[in-house]
Amino acid sequence: MRQAPEYVFEDEPMEDVMRKFEKSGAWNLPVLSRERKYLGFLSKSKIFNAYREELKDFSQD
Repeated sequence: MRQAPEYVFEDEPMEDVMRKFEKSGAWNLPVLSRERKYLGFLSKSKIFNAYREELKDFSQD
């Protein structure tokens, strides 16, 4: 088992989160609370899918 290359905090701005994905080259990063309690994983592909949906909704307006 290896240590994660980066961690994402639950209240971190999306710009910082994407920067961590780019810097690490990872597709999944663990999400921590400010108390450093493990909350789950965040998937880069899930973010991209949500972004595409937002763009689709925006273009229909």
